[in-house]
Amino acid sequence: MKRIIISDLHIGSTHCREEELVQFIQTIECDELILAGDIVDFIKVPSFTSETAKLLKMLSRFNRVIYIIGNHDHAFAKFVNGTVGNIEFHNCYEFMDGNRKFRIEHGDKYDNSFWHTFTEGVLIKVISVFQDWIERRWNIDLATWWANRKIKKRKLIRIWDIINLNNDVDVFIMGHSHTPEAVIWVDEDQNIKTYINSGDWVAHTTYVNIEEGVCRLRKFEVLGE
Repeated sequence: MKRIIISDLHIGSTHCREEELVQFIQTIECDELILAGDIVDFIKVPSFTSETAKLLKMLSRFNRVIYIIGNHDHAFAKFVNGTVGNIEFHNCYEFMDGNRKFRIEHGDKYDNSFWHTFTEGVLIKVISVFQDWIERRWNIDLATWWANRKIKKRKLIRIWDIINLNNDVDVFIMGHSHTPEAVIWVDEDQNIKTYINSGDWVAHTTYVNIEEGVCRLRKFEVLGE
């Protein structure tokens, strides 16, 4: 059983790496493709292209696509636990592989609770539309700048807080922060535990490969570079 996880594609936004995504989707083979949130950037003013159409059409080549809803594609919330074609919509996806329990979420629920509540709904849409206008007007990648700013302020304990909230699983995978990273440790019962952030397809072209219970964080090397 082979699974591939990608997140934070932000399709429709100014700096989405659509050409690289088309190359990637064309080259991979897996039993499940897991889209871990913020796939379509609905909270901005999305602009779709012929490459977008290629991406959406290529999803039909996979037997099973798991779509985990993020904060930028919350418009799909009513689809949770439903299926459209070969795409299943979830808030959280769990499975067993190689005698290890996996949990995959987008990760936005681990934001500071006050800020997360404050920016829900109308306000976040207004902010995002303004951000989108700036990015298109001056070709500035504000999303990556903001993610990097949060990284500089964040301490390692932040990761351990997330890990402690998911200590009932062997592997926890999320996106959201646009920060590809992995932490592996042995708990007090000598169980191997893993935390992985799948990164993004704006500043990075990273993904997670899971096969026979073994997971790897990888970077897609664009053809021709």
